[in-house]
Amino acid sequence: MRNLLRFIAQHHFLILFLIIESFSLFLFFSANPYQRVHFYIASHKISGRISTRIENIKDYLSLYKENQKLSEENSRLYNQAGSALSVMASDTGYIQDSLTHMKFRFLTARVINNTVNKQFNYLTLDRGGNTGIGPEMAVISGDGIVGIVKSVSPNYAAVLSVLNRDFMISAKIKKNGYFGPLSWNGNSTERATLVDIPHHVQVSTGDTIITSGYGGVFPEGFIIGTIDRFRLKGGNYYEITVKLSTDFRKLNNVQVIHNYAKTEIDSIENSVNQ
Repeated sequence: MRNLLRFIAQHHFLILFLIIESFSLFLFFSANPYQRVHFYIASHKISGRISTRIENIKDYLSLYKENQKLSEENSRLYNQAGSALSVMASDTGYIQDSLTHMKFRFLTARVINNTVNKQFNYLTLDRGGNTGIGPEMAVISGDGIVGIVKSVSPNYAAVLSVLNRDFMISAKIKKNGYFGPLSWNGNSTERATLVDIPHHVQVSTGDTIITSGYGGVFPEGFIIGTIDRFRLKGGNYYEITVKLSTDFRKLNNVQVIHNYAKTEIDSIENSVNQ
C-alpha cells in the first residue's frame, strides 16, 4: 500500500492527465455518433488482430504436444501391427501371429539436438537405456528413416544420422526388389546414393526406395526416398541418387525400433564368419 501511494505521489500529474484525457475522449465520442462508429470499428479491428495473434501463439505452443501424441500413437499402432509380431514355429521358422511375442518394438523419443551441416552428423534423443533404447536400434520418423542408435546413457541416446559419412544400410527398389548399399556422400542434406544395382534392372525417376530388412537393424519396407536421377557407372551397375523423404532440418518426434531377433541373427552370422 505504501508503494502504491508513493507511485501515485511521484506520477500524479501523468495520472491526472490520463484521467482527464480519457474523460474528454469519452465525451467526444458520446456526443459525435460518426466518430463513435469509426472508433468502434477501429477497436474491433485491433482486438480482432490481437485475438488472432494470441490464438496463433496458443496453436504454436500446443503443436509440440500434438506432435508428441501423434508420435506415441504411431508407435502404438506399429506395436499392434501384425508385421511386428512373430513366433517360432516347430518346423516352419518365423510365422506371423498377433497373439504371440513381438519381433519389433517401437519406442517414442524426441530429438533434442541435431546437426546437418557437417560430414559426420549426429542426433541426440531425450530417452536412453532407462526406457529400453540401446545401440544398433533403428530410428525413423513419420516421413522415413532417420539413423541408427550408436550409444546410450540412462536418459539419452546418440544417433548416427543418415547424413553421416559412416552411415550405410541395405536399400531396395520397391517395385522390383533389387537391393544394394545406400550411403550419404556428404554433399546434400536431401540426397543419398544407392549403388550396385545391375544395369539390366528397369530403373525410373520417381521409383520408391525402401529398407530391404537385411542387416537386422531396420525392418523391411520403411521408406527412404525416391529416385532423383541415375547413371551407369563402370558399365555394369547403376549409381542412383535418392531424394530422401525425411527433412532432417525439422526433425522433432521419432520412433526407435528394437529388433528382438537381432542378437540371435548376429550370433549365427558371426559363427559363420569365424
